[in-house]
Amino acid sequence: MGYKRGKSHLTKKQLKELNEVLLSEKERIETKLAVEKTHQQITETNSGKDEVDSANDDILKRTELRFTTRETLYLKKIKKTLGMVDTDEYGICEECGAQITFQRLRARPTSTMCITCKEESEREEFQNYHGRISKSLGEQISLTK
Repeated sequence: MGYKRGKSHLTKKQLKELNEVLLSEKERIETKLAVEKTHQQITETNSGKDEVDSANDDILKRTELRFTTRETLYLKKIKKTLGMVDTDEYGICEECGAQITFQRLRARPTSTMCITCKEESEREEFQNYHGRISKSLGEQISLTK
């Protein structure tokens, strides 16, 4: 991260488009979370179910919780990105300082890395998962064999 940060290369029109996408996503998620909260309050008051219905409800609640958690994290990312849109840092890779292409930002407006750095990051994550070193044997193990 010792790279010099560049100035955002995005035009005002591009920034406006990306800002509108981010605001739309923010509104969608906030509305969805509010509806889910209301739905959860209603279903919690229903009682008198048998064991099978209760078990099914538990599975559904856990699934909804996973999605809600994912959406909440994405909402935080959107809010952070909205705060950066008007700065010179938006559209600049946090790893190498290169410009993130408008096409990439249009596809994923919360991107903080250029495609090259993101691919490298994912390769490292993949190797860390699939190329683990056995603590007991002291040698690399393969999880794919």
